[in-house]
Amino acid sequence: MSGRDRWQRSRSRLSRWPITTFYVLTLIVSWPMGLLPPGPSIAAIGAAALIDGRAGVVHLLRRVVVWRVGFRWYVIAVFGPVAVFVLAAWLNVLTGATVVGRPILDWPEFGRLFLLQIVGVFAGAWEELGWRGYALPRMLNRFSPLVASLALGVLWAIWHLPLFLAGDIPWADAAFIVVVSVLFTAVFVQTKQSVLIAFVMHASFNAAAGVTVLLFEGPDRTQMYWSVTVVALALAAVIVGLRSNQWLKPPGAPDEPVLTDIGQSA
Repeated sequence: MSGRDRWQRSRSRLSRWPITTFYVLTLIVSWPMGLLPPGPSIAAIGAAALIDGRAGVVHLLRRVVVWRVGFRWYVIAVFGPVAVFVLAAWLNVLTGATVVGRPILDWPEFGRLFLLQIVGVFAGAWEELGWRGYALPRMLNRFSPLVASLALGVLWAIWHLPLFLAGDIPWADAAFIVVVSVLFTAVFVQTKQSVLIAFVMHASFNAAAGVTVLLFEGPDRTQMYWSVTVVALALAAVIVGLRSNQWLKPPGAPDEPVLTDIGQSA
C-alpha cells in the first residue's frame, strides 16, 4: 500500500469521527500549556485540514466573516451577557451576599475587559472557531439542538479542567458553562451560524464576569457562580420552552419547522 493510500484510509477513518478528532486535538493543543484559549480554534483548523483538506479550512474560516446578521444580534451579543450577570449579582445580593464597595456594573472596566477579549489572541473569546464554528454544526447534524447544546457544553466544561484543578475558577462554573451553551446555540443558529457573533458574545460574557464576579469575595463569590447559572438556566428554559418542538427535533425529522427558527425567541 502506497503512502497516499494509507493517508486516504486514515482520512476516511477520521471523517467518521470528526468531533472526536477535533476534541482530542483540542486537548493535545490546549492542556500542555495549562489551558491555551485559542486551542479549540487551532484544533478546529487542524481537524478541518485533516478531514476535508483546504476546502474544509476555507469553509470553516468563512464562518468568521458572516457579519450581515442584523444589528439587533450585535446588541444581544454585547448586552445580553451583561444583563445575565447583572441580574445574577442582584440575585446574589438578595440571597445574602455582600458587595465589596463597587457599583453593580463598572462600564469603563467592562469596556476595557471587552476590548482585551477582542484584541487579545490569548483571550477566552478566541475559542469560538472551535466550539461553535467547527463542533456545533456537526453536532446539530446528529442530535436535536438541545442535546447538541448540552453535549457540547459538557465537552466545553471538561476542557476547563486544568483551571478547576488549579483553583482558578470554582467547580460551580462548570454548571454555568453547560447551561450557557444553550444560549450560544440560540444566537448562533439565528445569525446564519456566525462565529463572529459567537466571538462577540463570548467576549461580553467574559468581560461581564470580570466586572461582576469580583464584586464578591470568599463564599459569596462561589455563590455568584451559582446565581449566574440560575439566571442562565431560567433564560434557557424560556427559550427552549417557547420553541420546544424545534429544540427537541432530531435532525431530518419531517414536517417540522427549520432549525434556524429556534433562536427566534432569544
